Amino acid sequence: MRRTAARLTAAAALLAVAAPAGAAGGGGGDAAVVPLGKFRVPIIDAGRLDGDLELELAITPADGVDAGALGTAQPALRAAMLSALLDFAQLNASPRVAVDAEALAHMLDAAAHAADPQAVHVLILEVRTSPARGAP
Repeated sequence: MRRTAARLTAAAALLAVAAPAGAAGGGGGDAAVVPLGKFRVPIIDAGRLDGDLELELAITPADGVDAGALGTAQPALRAAMLSALLDFAQLNASPRVAVDAEALAHMLDAAAHAADPQAVHVLILEVRTSPARGAP
């Protein structure tokens, strides 16, 4: 039940952030978004596989930066995301507790900006955990 409530809250927050400026009542237009794809990293606890952390991510470029320019940096950005996700999954994730999406977003933003200074914000489109097969 908690996971469903957390997903609904995260989805509502994502819709507010990802909505075009015109839909949110502002002016301007759509912000460019570069998809980074899906990621799946293991959650390791006490030296054993405890589950998986699964995400779908996208990234927004800095103001005035062409999304195509950021798209050419995708391999470096995906590598930075994978490294940050592995660290997060090892230190902060559990298949039995909701993911701290705010802490995860801060970690991913820092990793993306370090990989490419033109990357401003990582959008977490989907996040979930699942227990390891055969786990209680």
